[in-house]
Amino acid sequence: MPDTQLYHANHATFELPAQLKDKTMHMFTLRDDGPSEFNVVVSHADVKPEERLEDFGDRLTKELTRALPRFQLKVQSERAVDGTPALELAYSWRNEAGFMHQRQVIVLVEGSKPGTVEAMLIAATCLHPFSDEWNAAFDGIVDSIKLRRPLAQAGMPQEAGRPAPALPTVFALSEPRKMLHVFADKDEAAGKLSAREIDQDGWEFYDASGTRLRAHVTRAGMSLLRPAATVALERSDEPEGPALGERLHLAQYIQASSSSVPFYSLTEVRAHLDHVAER
Repeated sequence: MPDTQLYHANHATFELPAQLKDKTMHMFTLRDDGPSEFNVVVSHADVKPEERLEDFGDRLTKELTRALPRFQLKVQSERAVDGTPALELAYSWRNEAGFMHQRQVIVLVEGSKPGTVEAMLIAATCLHPFSDEWNAAFDGIVDSIKLRRPLAQAGMPQEAGRPAPALPTVFALSEPRKMLHVFADKDEAAGKLSAREIDQDGWEFYDASGTRLRAHVTRAGMSLLRPAATVALERSDEPEGPALGERLHLAQYIQASSSSVPFYSLTEVRAHLDHVAER
């Protein structure tokens, strides 16, 4: 069976063969048919090895110059998307109906495969020069973006002599359910899984480095529906059991608790654990 990755879309998740490339494009318009006064398109593009944000912006500008008649670059400026450095281009070009106007924001994010980088492009197009209304609409969209795989959390190589930042991520593995849960931190992990679920499904907990954590259950009393109990995850002086790297093969599925966690496939988790083991 080929390697797969868990793919997230608006209405579903599904296992996608790893060799398939994601060419997803999202388009938002004002009309069901015909030209729209204002539209927004979100797409992705491959980034060459060692290519920086500025290099990608220069390459894109050259491609636009060749592809679009009477292309005019009006603005090239720096900005941020969810705290990550980004680049904005504003330009116009000629088509059959006249001049088109576009603002495009580019941010580099972690690719779908570990160790790769992609460019996320958010482009707004107007049939006429941008009005204050459409400028404000586009800025509002860009400012509201929350990146699922920002480059700063992507496990990229660190500068020499600088340790990798510690992640608060907690993994929960259930051998009976063949499931790996990824939680943002210990509090979320302890809050999402009850003491009964931990017992019934045999959940094992690990910190971001793959070290086993002890699940300490405190029972404060009983209720009619379920035992009143709290779960605390603790490190112990002696390892509680094998590291996650030795147990990961037991998982066939992965579930991320929220968009804030940095792992969305078992392949990404394996690459992360291998990187930790090499340090």
